[in-house]
Amino acid sequence: MKELKGHSGLDWSAWFWVDKEAFAGGDSALCRDRIEKAVGRDSKGTLLVMVWINTDASDWHKFRQVFYEIDEREYITFLDRAIEQGEVKPQQRERLIAKMRAPFIPLWDRQKDVVVYRDDRYTLGQKYGTPYLLAGAQRYGLSCHPYEPCLYIDAQGCTSTTVHNAFDPFDVLEAFYYGKTITSITGRQYDAKDFCRMVEYAAGRGEIGFDVAEKVFGGRPKENLKPVSREKIRTVPESMPDLPVGGKTPDDPFYDLIAAYPDCAVEYCIVQDDLPYNGLASHWHALAVACRKLFADGETDWQFDVGKARGKKIGTDALFARSAADGVLTYRKAFLDPPHGNSYTAADFDRVNRSLFPNGTDALDVYDWTTDWSDYFDEGHEWWGALCRSVYDASLGRYVVLMASATD
Repeated sequence: MKELKGHSGLDWSAWFWVDKEAFAGGDSALCRDRIEKAVGRDSKGTLLVMVWINTDASDWHKFRQVFYEIDEREYITFLDRAIEQGEVKPQQRERLIAKMRAPFIPLWDRQKDVVVYRDDRYTLGQKYGTPYLLAGAQRYGLSCHPYEPCLYIDAQGCTSTTVHNAFDPFDVLEAFYYGKTITSITGRQYDAKDFCRMVEYAAGRGEIGFDVAEKVFGGRPKENLKPVSREKIRTVPESMPDLPVGGKTPDDPFYDLIAAYPDCAVEYCIVQDDLPYNGLASHWHALAVACRKLFADGETDWQFDVGKARGKKIGTDALFARSAADGVLTYRKAFLDPPHGNSYTAADFDRVNRSLFPNGTDALDVYDWTTDWSDYFDEGHEWWGALCRSVYDASLGRYVVLMASATD
């Protein structure tokens, strides 16, 4: 291991494994834990271990930190030793290794230019170190005085607005950048679109309270919103993909059947297309139609660029395989073994597929797709896995698109 200098003051969000125990002395508001060691990355992405040594257990001021650069092998050695000593649970091992190998997310930089949300009306981001919102043709500058805090909304030609007890826009951008939601002082959870709507409604109203700004939601109840993704950057393409016309997602008795399996982690979309079957090109078209249904028109506005998806033909045996030689997620595992578990059996799996493919599997043509083109798959990339497959049933002249992605 190589000792590193000058790494004190790292943000704790950089650490993904901290082994600590209660600290007997000191002020609980200042330092309540004695940290034996922590593993994480610095602002440049260097994998390191920190050793925090208390020189006097009765005085929290008396400590020193030592940082060492480590590699993956050394990290796994530390982890296995911690498991042997009972400091880390064995079932955490694979998840902690996956976190260590996950793409590095740098600490939030208030000076960088970034867009954290975009739809057909709003663009939310920061430029030249200043948060902003574009709402239609109007641009709003966002700033904050932290003592309440107050959110200031400024726009050319509009009265400057002060929203009391609101959000610090930098905190908002950081949360949305990492796929999290934010909670107002009233207890309402916001996703990015809600925040944009609130700002646009409040703009030009002078000095108002946050409860007034929230009237944009009318009588809509407070919601518990599911974050789009955890710990990973929400990718926002420059524009939504230009989806092809044609193709439809008809109502089908299958949807009534799958509704009886509310804990199923697999998303299904049946696509009917009148165009002649043309192998990979036809499957891509069906995938695009399914994305429009599942992502653009669904309850969650997932970002995607289906033009980046790459498919390869696989056999029906691979589609229904119990496991994969390379350890990747299979359709069977996605149905029967999601992160939070379910009570479904192999008989349930067979029942669902008899409904999907009532004429058997001889006429099926299957393609497996990459999963790096939508933030829908980000959670699965953490450890459990991500799945995207399209199946053409020549006996029915229709496609079935299967997708899965989840985390704990």
